Amino acid sequence: MKGQGALEYLMTYGWALLIIVVVGAALYASGVLNPATYTQSRCSGFVYFSFQNQKLLPNNGYLIQVQNGNAEVNITGIKAGIMSASAAPSAVTVDGSTPATHIAQAKSIIINTTSDVTDRASGDTVTDFDVEITYDIRNGITGIKDSATCTMKVQ
Repeated sequence: MKGQGALEYLMTYGWALLIIVVVGAALYASGVLNPATYTQSRCSGFVYFSFQNQKLLPNNGYLIQVQNGNAEVNITGIKAGIMSASAAPSAVTVDGSTPATHIAQAKSIIINTTSDVTDRASGDTVTDFDVEITYDIRNGITGIKDSATCTMKVQ
C-alpha cells in the first residue's frame, strides 16, 4: 500500500515537471524567453563622439548617427565591421559628402558606408560590431581615433 502511494505521488509531480519543461521550451522557441528578441541598438566605447542611432542593412552598408564633441573636426575615415575582420569600407560619406568634411561643434552627423560590412542576414542580432572613426581637430591634432562596439539587429 505504501509503495502504491509513493508511486502515485512521484507520477503526479513527474507529469507536472514534464509539462513545465515542455511549456518553457515552447516559450523559448517562440522567442518569448530568447534574449536576442529584445536586443536594443547601442554603441559603447565612444569617448569624443556621442552615439545617437544606427542602421545595418544586409549587403547594403551601415549608417551611424553620432554627435560631434566640443571642437570643429574633419572626419577622415571610418572602419566598420565584425570584430577583427573590420576593414575600411570602399565608400564612406558623411552627411552625403566624402570624408574630410568639416563638422561643426556639437553637430549631429550621419556616417554611411556603402560597402558590405557584415555577412549577417536580415533579422540577425549582431553584438560584436566595431566602429572606428578617424578625425582631425580643426587647427589641432590630426589622426585621432574614436571607437565603439555596437549591438543591433540587421534590418
